[in-house]
Amino acid sequence: MSKAENNNYSTFFAVCACFFLSGLAALLYQTAWMRQFSTVFGTSELAVATVLSAYMGGLAFGAAVAGKYINHAKRPVLTYGILEAAIALSALLVPVLLIAARAAYAQILGGQETPPDASGLGQSLFYFVVAFIVLAIPTACMGATLPLLTRYAVTNDQQIGSRVGALYAINTIGAVFGTIIAAFVLLPAFGLLNTVWFGVVINFIVFIIAVYIAKSATSSNASDTKTESTESSVSSTAREEPPFWMNTRFILPIMLLSGVTSFVYEVLWTRLLSHILGGSVAAFATMLASFLAGIAIGSAIASRIAVTSKRSVYAFVIAQLGIALTSIAIYHSLHLVIPQDSGLSGNIGIAILILLPATLFIGATFPLAVRIYTDHAIKAASSSAQVYSWNTVGAIVGATVAGFFLIPALKYEGTIKIVILLNVFLGFLATLVLIRTKTWLSGALAIVFLALALVYKPSMPEQILRTSPITNYADGEIMYYEVGRSSTVLMTRNEGSIGLRNNGLPEAGTALKGSPPLLNTQELLSTLPAIIRPDAKSMLIVGLGGGNAVNGIPPSVEEIDVIELEPEVIEANKIASEFRTKDPLLDPRLSIYINDARSALSLTDKKYDAIISQPSHPWTAGASHLYTREYMSLAAEHLSEDGVFLQWMAGQFISESLFRSLCATMLDVFEHIKVYHFSQEVLFFVGSQTPIEPELELTITNRPVADNPVFYYQRGIVSAEQMLAGLLLDTQGAQVLAKDAPLLTDNFNRMATESAQARQSDSQMKLANIVKLLQPYVPVLNSNSW
Repeated sequence: MSKAENNNYSTFFAVCACFFLSGLAALLYQTAWMRQFSTVFGTSELAVATVLSAYMGGLAFGAAVAGKYINHAKRPVLTYGILEAAIALSALLVPVLLIAARAAYAQILGGQETPPDASGLGQSLFYFVVAFIVLAIPTACMGATLPLLTRYAVTNDQQIGSRVGALYAINTIGAVFGTIIAAFVLLPAFGLLNTVWFGVVINFIVFIIAVYIAKSATSSNASDTKTESTESSVSSTAREEPPFWMNTRFILPIMLLSGVTSFVYEVLWTRLLSHILGGSVAAFATMLASFLAGIAIGSAIASRIAVTSKRSVYAFVIAQLGIALTSIAIYHSLHLVIPQDSGLSGNIGIAILILLPATLFIGATFPLAVRIYTDHAIKAASSSAQVYSWNTVGAIVGATVAGFFLIPALKYEGTIKIVILLNVFLGFLATLVLIRTKTWLSGALAIVFLALALVYKPSMPEQILRTSPITNYADGEIMYYEVGRSSTVLMTRNEGSIGLRNNGLPEAGTALKGSPPLLNTQELLSTLPAIIRPDAKSMLIVGLGGGNAVNGIPPSVEEIDVIELEPEVIEANKIASEFRTKDPLLDPRLSIYINDARSALSLTDKKYDAIISQPSHPWTAGASHLYTREYMSLAAEHLSEDGVFLQWMAGQFISESLFRSLCATMLDVFEHIKVYHFSQEVLFFVGSQTPIEPELELTITNRPVADNPVFYYQRGIVSAEQMLAGLLLDTQGAQVLAKDAPLLTDNFNRMATESAQARQSDSQMKLANIVKLLQPYVPVLNSNSW
């Protein structure tokens, strides 16, 4: 073993340690950036997909550029260290650039008379351009790191597959740890900005280590390595000539399509698993970490197999078939791992059990493809860059096509068939274009492809669709099932009621025709603001749900706007219309806009007399950012002078600490607030810049009940006594209770990280404790209150 080779071997572990930390920091950034971007552009599938595409586009661009100029890097480890420092410095600029993006967003697309629809081309184009500009430098630097380290680590032909696979695996393992640490430690304890700072510190540590490694390498080592690599390349070329090989460049488009399938699977499994694990930050991190762990292990295993190009081709074909077969097994056994308690706790084992098998084969494809494409060691760096770029472009296409077109159009059962067939086709294509002999193998794969296309007919995953992470199995007849861009919508009918669920989470229950009248808190959501402000003429409802809030708005209101994230919720309500006493969609005052609430409000100047915010599950991505100070301030800007903001809150999702923080956040935005509790487990937080005294108004004038007694009697609130019975807290009591409580902010959103855990405790006892906590502050029990 030469001196150069020995030095390369001894420092390879230090390089791997650097790349592990690089992967860890990259996922810290991605986790934080995705949430930071959601505060600007919202959490619609369009916004999330464009930000993810920009992130991955930067990776692909960086790898492509590195592939062209990699051989000019005389000191690749030092260059890698400089890139790590550049990632850190540019990461610090991302929050600043996002502030500028928010201002530009409002300036360019804002000022609209009504809330805009997110499906317009203008918004999507702006999202992508801004996201790419903001993330271009750090992500491009990230994409260039693997080729640079490959340039240093691979010094002979035997190391092409093993070291490229090892680097890819160790970087992905770092990403696994980054995902877990961000979700379970940094975000809950330190917030978004400090999570980014942790990534910055890690990048600078890597920079220091890389500089040390580069300085320890002598110039003679470098020249010897180069000579040895060149000699190795000559012998390798002689060994790898046809007749076995045809044009290995075909592996690049094959890897592009393989990237497409990989991310179709990721979207598919994540959407299905959300019915079991829920949509919390912790649940999503668990799923992503499991997916990445499988890729890392698969890459590590493949690195031991990819010794020669010939061996790698056969392994690549097996990997594509393995992806297809394990995906079939997963899809048809998914219902077997449903936890009996359907709770939000842990379930890490479930995610690993489901995602690990198929992702092992997905992870194997990259080192195998690099070994297939690389005919000698000196080309390993540029080859890995090209394979990575093509595969990442495919991943962008896969994520976009899956979320926007494939899954909504074909649902889960159609998507799984298409993507499985594509994997088998890729195996067939690889044998056809990369192997001159063994034509029987191509024929066998063609037969398998045709057999699956004709015979394999996956069914709707009904048991998964009926499963919920927080409530009981959805019994009854399925009235509606569609996979939308943001969620899977399921509507079922039992005796006496219709249930609507998003990703298994219950959104609304609607009584059927002929059902007895009852106190419907979903209708009371919009009735209460009308009681507080009898002269209100316009209302905005955030979230259509089952449409009950629309039915709770009195005839005195002239204009109703609804902002809904998922179009399929509207379609489900249309199906239910014939079974309801009153169809909210037929209300002539109603206008519905498909968008994220924050994004829509940022782009319109329209003001309302009341805004009702009813995001159902505060830990999910589409709801958690609708409980923060920034969102409430945005809503307050769109209220008339004496307008009212109402925030729905389920008692089962809130702890005493979160209750105090929610009160503190409301008080930070509004001069006057009140908290009402009209029925079990439902809390209404009401805020306004002018006094809120509906009880006094009812006592003196009996308005608005006197204006329309039938309407208010049907809603169950007709007197000051009933209002007082539901009043838990007024402004004075809230000020005392919320003193020194931390605010809920975009940077430190405890509602996103803690409300899911709050749900796991005894909700009945928890709410009882909150009510007991409020006893000294309840106005009715205060002898000094009127």
